Amino acid sequence: MFLFAFVSLASAQTKPLPPGPMQAKVKAGCTQCHNAARITEQHLTRQEWSNELDKMVTLGAEVPDSDRAALLSYLSKNFGPGKGSKAAAKKSAEETK
Repeated sequence: MFLFAFVSLASAQTKPLPPGPMQAKVKAGCTQCHNAARITEQHLTRQEWSNELDKMVTLGAEVPDSDRAALLSYLSKNFGPGKGSKAAAKKSAEETK
C-alpha cells in the first residue's frame, strides 16, 4: 500500500509534456523507458539534446531521421537552458546584484 501511494505521489508531481507537434512522439518513444520527469527536469541546449538522442539510439531507441530536427526543436524549445528553475533562479540572483 505504501509503495502504491509513493508511486502515485511521484507520478502526480511529474510535469506533463507541453503540447506541441512532437509531444506524442516524445511521449510514445521516451516514456517507454523513462518517466516524463526524466525529460522535463533536464534543461539542455539543442546540441546536448542531440547528444542525448544519439545516446538513446545506441541504447535501442528509434529516432527516424525525418523526425530528428522536429524532436530537437520541441525538446530545446520546451526544455532548453532558459526553461529550468535553476536558470530562472540564476537569472533572478543576477538581477538582484
